[in-house]
Amino acid sequence: MPTESPRPDAPLDDSEVKGAWFVTARRFALDTHGELGLRAVIERMKPRHRHALANPLTSMWYPEEAMQDAFAASRVVMTDGTDEKMIEMFEGCSLVGINHFWRIALRVTSTEFAIRMLPSTWRHMRRGPGTMSVEVDGRHAKIHYRRFPYFDDVNYRLLVVGTLRPLLRISTGRQANVQIAGFGKTWLDAEVDFA
Repeated sequence: MPTESPRPDAPLDDSEVKGAWFVTARRFALDTHGELGLRAVIERMKPRHRHALANPLTSMWYPEEAMQDAFAASRVVMTDGTDEKMIEMFEGCSLVGINHFWRIALRVTSTEFAIRMLPSTWRHMRRGPGTMSVEVDGRHAKIHYRRFPYFDDVNYRLLVVGTLRPLLRISTGRQANVQIAGFGKTWLDAEVDFA
């Protein structure tokens, strides 16, 4: 069953993301590339979005375009521009973002439960018209994203892989297979095997 946004009738470009994403990305950039690397990413961002990464507030809502801008700048500064390096960067950010408590919780709960909680996480971290739903069948899951107009940007498709793999790795203790089954501008379907 799809999870509905608090504003399902909002225009598709009216998506916002919680500042926790930027706080985590800033910490990851400092840990891996230092102050100079972080500054280089911020300087490549559009001036109107720089504050989101320069001085993020965990509970503040930022326009999705600021995150998209940060992804594009990070791809140039922090990776060699390949898809695999972007996935590695997203995995690293995800691991930084999953705090100690959640690591323990993910290890003691079932992987199926963790996957079923993904739509709640989506609603907590994003607001706007986008929805997420999951189907779990044994050691396989399908994750459906709808009404989220950023999947024509390759970085968002890589984000899906780069956030799901570490979550499932913590939960199962081994690498999960995450594949993009299909996508369009406003939708994406991912398939996950965690046997």
